[in-house]
Amino acid sequence: MNLFGYEIRKPSKKEVGSIQALSTGSGVSLRSASTPMLLSTVYRCVDVISDAVAQLPLETYRIDSGGFKTPYMEHPVYSLMNEEPNESMTRFTFFKTTIISMLLRGNGYAYIERDERGYPLQVIYLPDGYVGIEWIRDRQGIPRKRYRVTGFKELVEPRDMIHVLNFSYDGIIGVSTLTHARQTLGIATDSESHASGFFKGGASMAGILSYEGRLSEDQKDQMYKTWAKRVNPMTGSPNGIAILEANMKYTPITISPKDSQLLESRQFNVIDICRFFSVSPVKAFDLTKSSYSTVEATQIAFLTDTIAPILTKIELELQRKLFLPSERGGVKIEFNTNAFLRADKAAQAAYLKEQFNTGSITPNEIRRENNRSRLEDGDEAFVQVNVQPLKRAIANPVLINKSLSEENNPKV
Repeated sequence: MNLFGYEIRKPSKKEVGSIQALSTGSGVSLRSASTPMLLSTVYRCVDVISDAVAQLPLETYRIDSGGFKTPYMEHPVYSLMNEEPNESMTRFTFFKTTIISMLLRGNGYAYIERDERGYPLQVIYLPDGYVGIEWIRDRQGIPRKRYRVTGFKELVEPRDMIHVLNFSYDGIIGVSTLTHARQTLGIATDSESHASGFFKGGASMAGILSYEGRLSEDQKDQMYKTWAKRVNPMTGSPNGIAILEANMKYTPITISPKDSQLLESRQFNVIDICRFFSVSPVKAFDLTKSSYSTVEATQIAFLTDTIAPILTKIELELQRKLFLPSERGGVKIEFNTNAFLRADKAAQAAYLKEQFNTGSITPNEIRRENNRSRLEDGDEAFVQVNVQPLKRAIANPVLINKSLSEENNPKV
């Protein structure tokens, strides 16, 4: 497959082994990462995290000598990261796919294609299975990290590769969340299989037919067919009734769902999987112990505990890779987390009101946040006038009144 002028091909079996050892670091095969996604809780956790990151716009700022930031929409990185990172993906798709790869594979890769001046032209997502890490020694014998991309003729330098790591033991290779959750996922998968088998069997149990005496093989086969026809919903009728002849007895041998605590196990699996992804069970639609206040607090905790570390991780990686060395310190890129308040109009109104009353935001900036047109005189900041400096409050009241009188009635 030809991708943006680069020949991308599937790695050979030998390359797959080396790439897995280098890039995944998890022991999870390339095929098995999609299997846990069949579990509804895993799918929901991965989906809600990736969607939350992908929906946030990336703002580019110019920083002056005083540390104040002003929007810098003229920079090439702004349009690249907010509209079309590459010709095959939108910004949303790019970030969602990268985060999913980071969570399930441990690493999210994207190759930076640059122009002759060094500015990025495209940021091309690369599947984890096509990227590995190699170490080469420079002239001084110091090992340097390089990326081996299957289909690329040359190694890729770190400055040209966006690499978002999941949890990592060495800071070089990310480890998939599925690796640490392997035992929990196994229990959850077994619970789902047990539930599926139980209902497929017509909610009946396995057992033993006992008979005092000897039966020929033909008699046994006939008995199996009769029993399956009567009580197996896959071959006969659900909840069928079988007639036992002579002194036959049926003895169940399977533990009942109640004894095996099937429902309790499936409910606990939701909470346990959510722990690994740092997602509240409320976000996975487990509302058994929730209220409105819990949901509201969950949204704040989701931003601070789950999303904020991922956003910081991506921001720092983009900051040092997308901008030229000469721009460092003067240009900054950040996610705009105000998008989380869009659905909560009361919280958004309280936030904007507080900003306006302290002179931190102008009417036009508020209107811009709400997609409204500009006011002619709306670029001026306002503050409340019912407060005064502390030194004036504790000064001589006579002098203050005299000063105020002179200010209000100036001499002509």
